[in-house]
Parts: sequence; C-alpha cells; structure tokens
Amino acid sequence: MDSWPRRFIAYWFALWHLRQPPLATASAQDRARWCRDHCGTFAGRWFALGAGLWLLFSTPFTSFAPLGIIGILGLVMGMWHIAWQILAQGRAGPPPIEPPAEFPRPDAERDEPSDRDDDKP
Repeated sequence: MDSWPRRFIAYWFALWHLRQPPLATASAQDRARWCRDHCGTFAGRWFALGAGLWLLFSTPFTSFAPLGIIGILGLVMGMWHIAWQILAQGRAGPPPIEPPAEFPRPDAERDEPSDRDDDKP
C-alpha cells in the first residue's frame, strides 16, 4: 500500500482485493472462498457508514441532503457486498466448521459423588 487512495480503496471495496496479485491469478473457487470469508467485513463497514450518515441526516440539526444521499449509497453498497457474499457461498459451499474443543470441568477434578448433579435421585 503505497498511498492513501490505495489504502482507502482497499478498506472499502472487496473488488480491489480480488483484482490484486495473489487473488487475480487464483482459480474461481479460491476467489469465491475468499469472498465468502471476507465480504461480510466490507458489508459491515458500508452498513455502519450508511446507517450513521442516514441517522445524522435525519436529525433536525443537520438536514443536509448530501449526507442522506451518501448514507443511502452506503447502505446500497453494504447490500451489494452481502449479496456478493451469499452468491460466493453458493459457489464455494459453507465454511469448514472446526470440531468442538474439550474444556476441563472444574467439578471433574474432584471425585466426590455428592457434588455431582447426575448422582442425585
């Protein structure tokens, strides 16, 4: 990231990442997996910006029309990224789920049968 415009575009747009070197030459399946895993982050950023600007626009003190327009565009961009994530999940399949981890139970260390709930009639 050499300059602030590139950082700005990389922060807000998933399409920029898909056109950059490791993903630009990747297979369609790898690109769909990346989009499935990361487009929700971009959608959340757009939704937060759009909702914040729309709420600011709807207050009686800052009824400035460009705020409302940019807020609606932010919400639309968020919807676009979410739709893109849903389509990518249809192509790549659901993400892998890790098996549950075993956590030690504090009552398992003691062998006193009176402390266990399963021994009660």
